[in-house]
Amino acid sequence: MIRITGGTNRSRLLATPNTELTKPTMDKVRAAVFSALGDLIKGAKVLDLFAGSGSYGFESLSRGASFATFVDKSHDAYNAVRQNAKSLGHENVELILGDSLAFLRENTRKFSIIFVDPPYKLDVYEIIVETLIKGNMLEENGIIVLESERELKLDESLFKSVRFYKYGLAKIYIIRN
Repeated sequence: MIRITGGTNRSRLLATPNTELTKPTMDKVRAAVFSALGDLIKGAKVLDLFAGSGSYGFESLSRGASFATFVDKSHDAYNAVRQNAKSLGHENVELILGDSLAFLRENTRKFSIIFVDPPYKLDVYEIIVETLIKGNMLEENGIIVLESERELKLDESLFKSVRFYKYGLAKIYIIRN
């Protein structure tokens, strides 16, 4: 089990999918990401791709985000997110059972913050970022948070800023559009 690290749901436990494909983000990594985001989370419309348990989305809601969309193709993940939304009392959520890249290719909405945390073995980071940028899916001054096991090759000239953090195996990129 993992827990929410801050906000109105602080210390509440999250159900996790019963699958080996999901690797929940460690509490200390999420706490560091949200410390870096600061007040930008307040009122944000959040997209949690490869949601798993939905830890990034629910952490966002706990800290003041206005809405969260969760996308995962695993039925176990979908059920865990649904259970977490119910147990935390969040109705300002949208759950999508489907492939994250397919969702992005069809999406026409804009988001304030997009969390991209696929299973480490999937090599989709660059294509996801490219799809987000080409699809104009970020609001002005929007943010993409990438969690990866490897260092990524990103064209930093496309963004206002790229911050990089390292926590054990996790490499975190906070990209500002």
